Amino acid sequence: MKYKQLTREQRYAISLGLKEGKTQKAIALQIGVSASTVSRELRRNKSHRVYSYSLADEMSRERRERLPGNRKIPSAIEKEALRLLVEEDWSPMQISGYLKRKGYKISHETLYRRIRADFSGELASHCRHKMKYRRHISRLCPTKVTNIPNRTSIRERPLEADGTRFGDWEMDLIVGKGGKGAILTLTERSSNLLLMEKL
Repeated sequence: MKYKQLTREQRYAISLGLKEGKTQKAIALQIGVSASTVSRELRRNKSHRVYSYSLADEMSRERRERLPGNRKIPSAIEKEALRLLVEEDWSPMQISGYLKRKGYKISHETLYRRIRADFSGELASHCRHKMKYRRHISRLCPTKVTNIPNRTSIRERPLEADGTRFGDWEMDLIVGKGGKGAILTLTERSSNLLLMEKL
């Protein structure tokens, strides 16, 4: 299993596991990654020999933001890109080219990453070819992924909910390997305030 970027929630689980005295291998098994991924995470993000999940997440974010193509997409541009994908059935290449002519730089690779991040599959269903997901959800959780009835699409999110105002929350659920154990997370988007609860 090769190294992959960890989520804030996985970093919290690592921090929790270390406090509970778990081995790196046991922690890796719990969050569905390889032991080498956990080892590398601890090597890169320890401060004064102590691992802080919030500091590790901040350091990782700073490294990502320094990479070309990883700047945050303004919400209005992202909304227009998703509209062209969903309503006009344009390909990420077409969207990238169109927005470039309008003076906005967004690569087709960035759009593909955004599509892959939508685990509902709604965005991928508008792509002209079948998406190949690099991250296999089945490895993390054997339960069947189903659409939430009467859910609100992410493209219907209000323009002002762009992560700049306080009070917009995102909820997520981390399920342990084999469906054993879970952590519920709530993240306030403007401050990155993270609330977590073991279920």
